[in-house]
Amino acid sequence: MNKITLSNTIYNQLVEHGKSCLPYEACGLLAGNKDDITSIWPLENEWKSDRRFFVSEKIVAQTLNEIKARNELVIAVYHSHPTTAPVPSRFDLINHPDEKVKMVIVSYKKAQPSIKTYVINKENYKECPFLIRT
Repeated sequence: MNKITLSNTIYNQLVEHGKSCLPYEACGLLAGNKDDITSIWPLENEWKSDRRFFVSEKIVAQTLNEIKARNELVIAVYHSHPTTAPVPSRFDLINHPDEKVKMVIVSYKKAQPSIKTYVINKENYKECPFLIRT
């Protein structure tokens, strides 16, 4: 199944994390089981950039251990695009860690934030739906 589900609470946390990091990109992990996201893991963009994000290996490893301790798996890597559409950039594609992990992009280009989810395969991407459960 290519769609992911998340709660309204996690959706709002995702949007708020991105807003709180403006004018820079926000980033983090979404975890859960199968395609159901049950936790959000905001990370700090160490580059403080509006076009790129970076998190040190040490922080990523610590976060992955915490996710594993909760018996969850990383379902998606998320980041924001402060001024551009929610479409993966070449940099996003090249640096995506694992084709089993989806990419979620939150765009603040317009007044109403928009979110898109993608399956990434090498340098190609395909949009996949996400569902907000109530």
